[in-house]
Amino acid sequence: MPRPNALKSAATAAFCGLAFATSAAADMIDFETRPDGSTPVDDARLVSPYAIAGGGSVRFFFDVNGNDRFDLGVDALPRFEARGEDGTDGFVSSTAPGPFDRAREGYGLQLGRWFLRQPDGIGVLPGPFLIEYDTTQVIREFSGEIWDIDGGEQWRVDVLNGTGSILTTLLSPQGVGRNDPATLDSLPWNFGFKGLPDGVKSIRLTFVGTKTDGIGLAFNNFSPTFAVPGSVVPEPSSLALMAIGLAAAAAGRRRRMVAGMGFAKTPR
Repeated sequence: MPRPNALKSAATAAFCGLAFATSAAADMIDFETRPDGSTPVDDARLVSPYAIAGGGSVRFFFDVNGNDRFDLGVDALPRFEARGEDGTDGFVSSTAPGPFDRAREGYGLQLGRWFLRQPDGIGVLPGPFLIEYDTTQVIREFSGEIWDIDGGEQWRVDVLNGTGSILTTLLSPQGVGRNDPATLDSLPWNFGFKGLPDGVKSIRLTFVGTKTDGIGLAFNNFSPTFAVPGSVVPEPSSLALMAIGLAAAAAGRRRRMVAGMGFAKTPR
């Protein structure tokens, strides 16, 4: 498959605070090239799937009829979007230099020169965004980025099996205004999964925010067979163990406090 843009991969690694292994970086789809290795053309449709390391491919599309599989001539194809304003854009850059498709200072290399957007630019989505695997590999982990989740915007990431059943799911942060310290304006939300069960067939990104218009999907840096460091949220089981540990520690502190007060058992 085409080699990723070296500078962009380095920026992503710096953002996560860890360097990618060579094999992992080679499998990053950063959309700096088309599936055939050529340079993208602004606003051109992504027609073909990308090959993935280890065999097989992944296809990106908007599921117009909602059946969780690609239907040629029915489903809508994403478009390559060049960084910067050009008339039909992917997102509004309220806290970055330039009004459209610009990363916040320090994140320009991570955004790169190209990313994917919805077919008609900022407005209304044609359907959920799907990433469909065609491979004999068992997919245990992956990660990706949604850029510029603004106020009124939120996304749900569902991992599906071949029958469309949800194996696991994840909600993005709820978008806030550009003046809020937690804003994701002109920034990426990194999401990822590890330890997935057998049968992963596709990934579905569904808009679940409150906005009904002015919505933009800017998708970038998809890792089909590994999760970028820092992208995976703690598993529910890990959270439960953490809660048990905290409860045990609190109980231990209470016992020590009681002992320190000199309480004694009442003789029978």
